[in-house]
Amino acid sequence: MAAKETERRSFGDLPEELIPEILACVPPKHLLRFRAACKAWCDLAADPAFIRKHHSRQPAQPLLLAYDEHCLEAVNLSTNRRRAVMRVTVSGRVPSIGSDVLALHGSCDGLLLLGFRETFLVCNPATRQGARLRLLFRDGPEFLGFYKHAASGEYRVLYHLVEGLDGEYSYYVLSLGSQQAIRDIELLTSSAAVAAGLARGLESSSTSPPVLFRGRLHWRPQRTQEGNILVFDTDAESFSWIPAPAEAMLGERHHTQLFEMDGTIAVFCCHQSAQKSVIWFMEDYEQMNWVKHPVELSFTPAYDPAVLYQGGDVLVLESDMLVFESPGKLSHYDKMDKLQGSVNCFARGLRITPHVLKESLILPEFLRKQQKDGTCQWFPELEFP
Repeated sequence: MAAKETERRSFGDLPEELIPEILACVPPKHLLRFRAACKAWCDLAADPAFIRKHHSRQPAQPLLLAYDEHCLEAVNLSTNRRRAVMRVTVSGRVPSIGSDVLALHGSCDGLLLLGFRETFLVCNPATRQGARLRLLFRDGPEFLGFYKHAASGEYRVLYHLVEGLDGEYSYYVLSLGSQQAIRDIELLTSSAAVAAGLARGLESSSTSPPVLFRGRLHWRPQRTQEGNILVFDTDAESFSWIPAPAEAMLGERHHTQLFEMDGTIAVFCCHQSAQKSVIWFMEDYEQMNWVKHPVELSFTPAYDPAVLYQGGDVLVLESDMLVFESPGKLSHYDKMDKLQGSVNCFARGLRITPHVLKESLILPEFLRKQQKDGTCQWFPELEFP
């Protein structure tokens, strides 16, 4: 009885029902430590319903790659500060800037899909757990999407490879933790034009990740897809096109970013030499109706292809825009063009990625065998702060 009374008052005199609400907003790193406070908190941190709530309350943090330091960093938008998420120790000769020593290919439910030299892995930086991917082919894959399959609960990776003398692409799905891990999927398409576009290939998810919406992956308009938005139904594993906004821009000095906002998909379009940009919202997904929302920027985005097109010049998420206003500076604007703050990115080899991290304590089935947090036997070169 005394122990229960201690647990009940372990958070002062707050009502007991408020404790889960408060802990749901605590960063995972601190919540893992709080498990030692009492049995009630330890049980709460292991409850699947609480873990899902905790994940939903975590902020979306844009991710940066520091090539010189072989480090992945996250930006806290509430403080506009950078912090290290993980670092790879490198021995021997240090590769030059721009080489993919550490590459980020995807982010889903707090899990990160990473590449390091010729090794690929999936890890959860919050729990420090992960696994190497067993990829059974000679040449490296071109990752296209990293997503959770709703029906099976599996985390899957979509990728393609160039095969044959004609240089056309074949598409594969890797199911993490499945007995039938790699499958060559049949190209089920809505038209011959879609099939022809797939044969020409897609941009890598490291620079152009798709948006998972209504169980479908959506890619931003690309030239190989004749300017349409390619859609992959993750259940039927079929491909189709939906029309992009009429003014979607595909020129060399244009940037187009697809994202999810306010429960629908949207497209951000800007020209490198102008201060005017446009956000198109999909008002009705079934009818494919786009609504235009002009955006007046207070500056002209810097033109630096090494930054803008390898990592994405504009990242839009949850009503916010992140823009490389000038070399070494990442400015944080809301969708009404009001400056929220700036992040110092003046570091050699630092690039913004088009990925964000929503930290999570979710433990997928393929990681459940790892019992200890804080160890990295599965990839000893990886360090966590």
